Amino acid sequence: MSENIEVLFLHVPKFSSYYKPLDEFMNITYIPMGVFALADLVARKKHCVEILHAGIEWILDRNFSIVEYIKKQKKLKVVFMPLFWHYQSYDVINMAEKIKKARPDVYVFLGGFTASYFAEQITENFEFIDGVMKGYSEKPMDILCDKIMKPAGGAVNFNGVPNLVLSSRHNNQESIAAAVNSKSCPDSGDSKCDYFITSQAEFDSLRFSNIGLLRNFHYYAKLFSFPLAYSKNLSQSENIRLNNMGLKMFPVEIGRGCSTSCTWCAGSAPNQKKMNFKAVVLWRNPEKVADTMEEALLFGYKTFAVCFDPEPEKQEYYLELFEVIRRRNIKCGLYFECYALPTARFIESFKNTFELDKSVIAISPECGNEEIRRKNKGFYFSNDEFYKILDVLQKNKIKTDVFFTMGIPNENINTLYDTQRMIKTIDSRYDNIGRMMTWGIQTEPGAPLFEKPEFFNAVTDRKTFMDFYKIHSGANSDTYSALGYSIKNYFLDGKTYSPEEFSEKIMQIKCRDFCFLHNDCASYNMPFAGRLTCKLRALGFWLKGFGKNRYLNMKRPEFK
Repeated sequence: MSENIEVLFLHVPKFSSYYKPLDEFMNITYIPMGVFALADLVARKKHCVEILHAGIEWILDRNFSIVEYIKKQKKLKVVFMPLFWHYQSYDVINMAEKIKKARPDVYVFLGGFTASYFAEQITENFEFIDGVMKGYSEKPMDILCDKIMKPAGGAVNFNGVPNLVLSSRHNNQESIAAAVNSKSCPDSGDSKCDYFITSQAEFDSLRFSNIGLLRNFHYYAKLFSFPLAYSKNLSQSENIRLNNMGLKMFPVEIGRGCSTSCTWCAGSAPNQKKMNFKAVVLWRNPEKVADTMEEALLFGYKTFAVCFDPEPEKQEYYLELFEVIRRRNIKCGLYFECYALPTARFIESFKNTFELDKSVIAISPECGNEEIRRKNKGFYFSNDEFYKILDVLQKNKIKTDVFFTMGIPNENINTLYDTQRMIKTIDSRYDNIGRMMTWGIQTEPGAPLFEKPEFFNAVTDRKTFMDFYKIHSGANSDTYSALGYSIKNYFLDGKTYSPEEFSEKIMQIKCRDFCFLHNDCASYNMPFAGRLTCKLRALGFWLKGFGKNRYLNMKRPEFK
């Protein structure tokens, strides 16, 4: 163990949730892609930098203590903690408090989607957090680290750090948040603005694949892929067999931003502007993307995951990227999640570029009813268009995943079963379908459903950061069954259920009519077989002395 670390990037998953077929599980196991780029920027300044994944360390040593590890780092000056997904809210804040108590001399800063959205609320409520880096943080991180490593006059002065929202305890210095909120920066650009937006040149200069900065990085590649959950009462090998698609997948940074808005999505264009000061879509230079892929392959990855398709009319970008990958003879697979529908040219190029046994194209029609899809999804397509593309994918023998939602705005119990009919049609017509899954969706900070629930005939129990913090500190806050909202009269009984009641009713329908669970994570079952698989898994946990009652009765576990 190195005891010379000066800057630590600490990823804290949501440590404990419960879901029947997973038993107690850890979630949010992927590190946000930007963390590798930010850590690399700091390392370029010759500072001793490390990325630590709290989940990996716990898996390798149940007695591992992050606090004790940090205590031994005598040269440590600052800890950066991503709070990207709201599920992490309690665990990140809890760990930040432990670190500050053990090492009050070390600065603690948060960043990421959720932290950016609630930056002012977080810094007002938790004085042990020194600040939040709001939006994109490349230049702000560089300036901040310089100030901390070489403080002028012996004291760190945070003035002049763009995008930084300071804790209220730094009351002797101007909060940058006040400066940010007092100005509006025109889209044409204004050099006097007090906030930072990544330029194309800066974006292309970033390195998203310095995986060697991650402590125990080989376990990261081995253990974590899709899905993102890790069952805590299964062994490493059992998790790989039951909770992993069998592909070593590395999320590759393609771009940033979005051009549209889906009702449930925190990454929608209006929220991009709110969090990042400007709604802009940036695409990385294809050659730079290929550099990332080549480097990640050296760390043992075989497949790359891409969830970036915000301008479907620009699929020419991917044709160019695929050509670069072929020219450079990069042998790998690709898991590509479409926002809209892929074109026939895209599919043909995909087939000619990637190793198909390691590749998947995923499409999310969201629902079987066209009108409901139109009202919810930013990128609309008809059922007929969808089936025609599935025909093309089957003809080209490309494995395809299909994802659905349930309980979404404008839907009701009757239109929900249009989705069931579509699932049955796909199951009977196509033999290249890998996963076919139906999930409820959770309330996301900044999503249209969160911002204006009344517009969508909804009620929610999550309005502030503290709501998310408290919910995720409880036993019933898992990713799958606590949705955080209710759609009025969804069940056509004239009733408005509480979010908790609504979630319970949706989950009952899911288990009865939409269960897809399969012991091969890359495949799906139809509902009867899915329910049987779930019951057998739960029985296995019960025979080992685990199960829901044990989980609910035990003290909430936390990272040390």
